[in-house]
Amino acid sequence: MNFPKQATDSSPPVEQPASLSSMVDLLVRAGSLLLQHGADASRVESSLRKMAPGLGIERIDAIVMSRTLLLTATRHHAHHTQIARIPMVGVNMNTLNEVEQLLRLFQQGRMSLEQLTAIMEQIAALPHHYSRGVIVAAVGLACAAFCRLFGGDWMALVVTGIAAAIATWVRMELNRRRSNYFLVVLITALVASLLAGNALWLSQTPQSALTAAVLLLVPGVPLINASVDILRGHISAGLARATTSLVVFLGIALGMGFSLWLFQIRL
Repeated sequence: MNFPKQATDSSPPVEQPASLSSMVDLLVRAGSLLLQHGADASRVESSLRKMAPGLGIERIDAIVMSRTLLLTATRHHAHHTQIARIPMVGVNMNTLNEVEQLLRLFQQGRMSLEQLTAIMEQIAALPHHYSRGVIVAAVGLACAAFCRLFGGDWMALVVTGIAAAIATWVRMELNRRRSNYFLVVLITALVASLLAGNALWLSQTPQSALTAAVLLLVPGVPLINASVDILRGHISAGLARATTSLVVFLGIALGMGFSLWLFQIRL
């Protein structure tokens, strides 16, 4: 994303004062982009507070949950409150970097409110950095590498790579159809473990294949964000993320458990 260059005149651009409601809309939009792409609660709240001086807002009170953002802005004894439900999109560090760089330029007075709004909409419309085919192949290779680290032989490695790649495609297809998040986890774990179970007839280390094939579902970033939120005082957001992660692990366990029972494999 190409941002406007700094003007030779250090004074901020002169613009018409915007209504408080439009400013809150902009703040909620920025917070939603950060939250839905993997930012923790304290990171979102800090970014929004830094925008207040540039918007002429005297005070911002924000409550950030795992999938909800409640924000109240105050200016000249006027208040405006807005609540937004945040969709689950997935971690995208490229989008997080773009939004934070944009907010930094606005805070430094190097960007007008109109430019900020327009570029933020462009960032929201950005496609994923990698295509679906690249993601499927990369996840398959990553899980295969973990299988090798777990002591799996070469046939287990091949089976794991294929199983993880197919399970990733199934997961992306279910997400595209907006299926229930936890049902997606359960079905993906079931597909990955059932396919990896074929290592029982092809490999001497089927346990490594079964264990590594479901690693694509491990919620690493939500667990980290849950720890950060709890340590920084955002208890509700942290507990919500931690609970979601535990339910994900439950889905993984159910999917793997069925395959282990079916193939009579002991880990």
